[in-house]
Amino acid sequence: MLPPRKTAVARPVEVTYDGKEFLSNRKNVVKDSYFTSSSWLPPRKARLCRVAGALFLLAAAIMPGVIAFAGLTPGASPVCGGGYGCMWNMRPTTLLPEETRMGIELSPAARRTFEAYAMRPDVRLGLAAVDAITSLPFAVLLLSVGLALRRLGGRGADTLAQALPWLRRASMAAMVWTLLGPVYESVLETLLSPGTPDGLSFITTFYLADIAGGLLLAFAAYAAIWAVEAGLKAQRDLDDFV
Repeated sequence: MLPPRKTAVARPVEVTYDGKEFLSNRKNVVKDSYFTSSSWLPPRKARLCRVAGALFLLAAAIMPGVIAFAGLTPGASPVCGGGYGCMWNMRPTTLLPEETRMGIELSPAARRTFEAYAMRPDVRLGLAAVDAITSLPFAVLLLSVGLALRRLGGRGADTLAQALPWLRRASMAAMVWTLLGPVYESVLETLLSPGTPDGLSFITTFYLADIAGGLLLAFAAYAAIWAVEAGLKAQRDLDDFV
């Protein structure tokens, strides 16, 4: 007769979790997975962002030269053909409104008078200052976009959060640039008016339809960036809470 077989009885194993330690480890895992990745974008797209950012920064760097060029060569534009290649042709009358320009173009004497006025050193300096009204906000726009793209394509933690403030500044610069468009037109026409047959006159040019589209687009970009920033902040607060 065989001896009775012993049966193993599984006993429950008690596992004790330290609540604070568990939550702390979970919070660290979330942070490590979200904020400490080597790059927010894939390597190829990150490289493209850095290259595009460098181009925007280069464009912003040449804007002071654009302002100086506006004063040195009033109304200059490239002209190609005629067997002489391409060259810059200065036509100060192109800076005037179409109606005023057509009246001056029809009178050789009025055209010579206006061109002589536009070539005066003080008028050239004024033209450079007037060009700065819109060129400087545009330079800030280019600079902000370039730095945002460089941050977005960089390596390290939280690259998106580093890029968003620069994109917000770019949208604000776009608003300022759009709003200063009518100011630029008004000051330019007032500056050039002494050289026209009508003489000095203070001109105010403002057409809401010309700036409404650009202003709405800039505001929409600002609102979208603000929403993304708010979402990232809420995510951080949730991670800290968890």
